[in-house]
Amino acid sequence: MKRITILIIILFVAGRLWALTWSLAVADSVVRDSLQTDSLEKKEEMILHSYTEKDTVFPKLYPLTFRQKIPLVYLPDSLIRDSLRYEYTKIKDFAYRAKWTKELYKLVFVNPRPGRVNVMRTENSEQRFRHYVGKRIHDISIKVLPPYGTSVYDTTYSEEDMGWLKTLANKTHMRTAEGVIRKQLTIKPGMLLRPFELVQNEILLRHLDYIDDANFMISEVASDTNSVNIVLICKDQLSWGASIESNFLNSFELGLENKNFLKLGHVLNYEFSYRGTKEKKWGNILEYRVNSIWGSHIDVWGYYQNDYREKKIFVSVDREFLTSRMKWAGGVAAGRVYYSNDLPDRNMNRLEELFNYHYQDVWLGKSFLLPVRYSYNQNLYWTARFFTTLFNNRPVVTDDTNHLYYNRLDYFGALTYTKIKYYKANLIYDFGRTEDIPTGLYLSAIHGFEKSEFANYGYLGLEGRYSHFNRVTERLYGIEAALGSYIGKNGFERGTFSIGGMHISDLCDWGSFRFRFYNDVHYMRGIRRSPGDYLYIEEADIRGFSSDTLRGNQKLSVSLATTFFLPYIKKGFRTSVSSFVDWSVIADEDRHIAQSKSYWGIGVALNLRNDNVVLKNLTFRFTFYPTIPEDGRNIQAILSGRRRGGFYNYHVTKPQVIRYE
Repeated sequence: MKRITILIIILFVAGRLWALTWSLAVADSVVRDSLQTDSLEKKEEMILHSYTEKDTVFPKLYPLTFRQKIPLVYLPDSLIRDSLRYEYTKIKDFAYRAKWTKELYKLVFVNPRPGRVNVMRTENSEQRFRHYVGKRIHDISIKVLPPYGTSVYDTTYSEEDMGWLKTLANKTHMRTAEGVIRKQLTIKPGMLLRPFELVQNEILLRHLDYIDDANFMISEVASDTNSVNIVLICKDQLSWGASIESNFLNSFELGLENKNFLKLGHVLNYEFSYRGTKEKKWGNILEYRVNSIWGSHIDVWGYYQNDYREKKIFVSVDREFLTSRMKWAGGVAAGRVYYSNDLPDRNMNRLEELFNYHYQDVWLGKSFLLPVRYSYNQNLYWTARFFTTLFNNRPVVTDDTNHLYYNRLDYFGALTYTKIKYYKANLIYDFGRTEDIPTGLYLSAIHGFEKSEFANYGYLGLEGRYSHFNRVTERLYGIEAALGSYIGKNGFERGTFSIGGMHISDLCDWGSFRFRFYNDVHYMRGIRRSPGDYLYIEEADIRGFSSDTLRGNQKLSVSLATTFFLPYIKKGFRTSVSSFVDWSVIADEDRHIAQSKSYWGIGVALNLRNDNVVLKNLTFRFTFYPTIPEDGRNIQAILSGRRRGGFYNYHVTKPQVIRYE
């Protein structure tokens, strides 16, 4: 009898493994050829047919209409991994019915390891929509997923049970209403489907504080092949958020945020800070934001800040160029500033005297859509801006001193050309969500006129940036440059020149670990700057570095970093480890930068991310500075909820001078 039972188990196992091998072979062949768009639909049907019978692969989280079109390019590893888990679970359940078959199972099988990090297959973001280009949108339906244990790409994705954390998230989360999301969209039923418009709508949704990820899925209308239905799957951000930063010695910042206030999609944020080394030790920040009020794509923002950096209050109303097809944009803002590191047209990293001013700011922009060329989406923008800077209290000013504090009226305009496309990927800067990689060209010519108390100036500036993502090697390269100057009676003055480059490597493998290299270089120089107008080494140059005594008119900064993405997820926590070397040198305008003293920052950081808790990102960073200025220290340990890094910005908004900072 035992021999018959063993034979049955062996036959059962062999049958299951044969079926599993066939399923994986079908999946592998489909994935290998998925970029051939002429047969994409047939391959989708093959893989869906091989998996749809298994409830663990397509749970009842979605109705049938949500299962019809999974974007194959974005099937993560968990689809195959979870089917493995399904097969092993069936065998395990059968074997565990008797003690001796349980021991036999343990000799033969190793349980698949849960909670491994998914890697998204990189592809042009428009690719999956191109089959439907030009068809009319019949209907748009919206599905909102909870913020824990879900994915907009993989219906099988589920984190380990989080116990009391999951229960707490369930009770405190405010689910985003479908109507709130619908107001953010620039597409409507009756419009023609344009792939790049869908891509940009996904991006604008991901930029919302209360949305973690978004994915459009398309299906043809059965009764009309020229029409399509769109299903938008959105994953909520946990409605409550928190931030923290501390150097464990004499400073800290604590923040609490509700990203979906009253379930309206409004953002209410409060931050409290302490700086023991500053004259003004305690600080508060309060802000309130409303996106696309009444579905108009007009954003309203109110802000109050009172800490050692700034004391100001302002309100702004803006309508931005959210997509390439938006023809008009603009905004108005007004505020009162009691002291700050920033003026509307200038940056002052170190304040020597306090000031008090009020300002008004108005801008308007028009977009001209150009034909698509080599898969790049092209636009030409004209933007204009008028703003005032009128001081209530300031240092003594004359025709040759304290030019920063002149009362002035400024008129600026810009002509900007962009060509851009996006790629989808993950595990670049953020290891918990979809990242949109911009690649393309940005060129802008800036002109303006400043009318001040003692003199009038013209302004000319040029700004450009270019980035290229290699789809084969999955490497990103970029370069940017800017040159701008005021023009007065003595010719060019208060000018700025900057140039920089960046590189991000492909996602490398080392066993079950994945990692990337990041390289950045940047040089900035002032041209005939006014006395007292200096550059400083800042956080962007060397992490955690700050000095009031190191200053000059030119600086060069280089950063080399590596991030290891650990392959496991425990209770929803993802982990990465970063190491970095930052180097910077600063010099006066009349001194060669190679003859100046160098400063270094060498460090390591442990990064934690959990989408299911209030404090989503947490970084512990330790940095050693071999050489320090008079007011510096050799070691810094900091706990922070902020992440460093980002892609080049191709967003067109109100014109401004080239920043000297």
